[in-house]
Amino acid sequence: MYQELIRFFGKVGTKYFGKHLQSLRELIEKSNLPIIYETYIGQLFFYCFLSFNIFFVYFLSLFLTFWGFNSLISIVSSLILTTTLSFSLATVFYLYPFYRYKKQLEDIERNMPLGISYMNIISKSGVPPEDMFEYVSKAKEFGEFAIESERIYKHINFTGKDIISSIKEIASKTPSEKFKNFLLGFVATILSGSDINRYLDAEAKKGIYEYEGRQEKYTSIMSFFADIFIVGLIIVPLVLVIVLSVFSLIEPVFLSFEILYLLKLITYFFIPVAGIFFLFVLNRVRV
Repeated sequence: MYQELIRFFGKVGTKYFGKHLQSLRELIEKSNLPIIYETYIGQLFFYCFLSFNIFFVYFLSLFLTFWGFNSLISIVSSLILTTTLSFSLATVFYLYPFYRYKKQLEDIERNMPLGISYMNIISKSGVPPEDMFEYVSKAKEFGEFAIESERIYKHINFTGKDIISSIKEIASKTPSEKFKNFLLGFVATILSGSDINRYLDAEAKKGIYEYEGRQEKYTSIMSFFADIFIVGLIIVPLVLVIVLSVFSLIEPVFLSFEILYLLKLITYFFIPVAGIFFLFVLNRVRV
């Protein structure tokens, strides 16, 4: 029953809104979501339809039974709230592939230098290109780069396609332009009969050079944040505590607040909240 409903809403959604969802279709195909486009659209419209009905009945009952509003106000208010929540749910469904696409792109390009270097080492050991992608796919520390390599390996071994067709197909779907150019260069090297080891060696050196540049930039950013941490979360609170403690010997109140209250505020609120915010910012830093 559930699958039939998803297929029904998928057909309705693609029929009437297909032209407006082309960008979403492309991203679902490129972002490695484990779901086909029609099913995803079916889930989007089904859950929006379901949430609209559930929320409308809930809010209408709440306004009429518990708050005693009249019928017109209850219906209008319920429609406004329900529409807002259903639209918010649809927005989340719509934006998730964009978020997944961006995260995948960043992860691929961040792991490319080390992944290509690993491929270079494997290639020099005499492993053929078809098996090279299998070895890389097992190195999960390379994140999305390993997943893209796994897609190529599966195309070769499970669908029976040759390595050239498999690489070209993944290159056309990958979100990273850098990775796409690398794969097309890999294909061109094979087709021209050139030395694949020389190509991988050149790409690995170029990638490591970019990686070192990013690491230097990251180190300088972390050094800047370290200075902020020392000043903002160690020196400033310490100075404030010392000043307020000394001032309390003269007057127990400062700016209409008890000094003991201000000290507790700094210790139990300002420092923990600032520390959590600081960790959140550090976690979001990407180079």
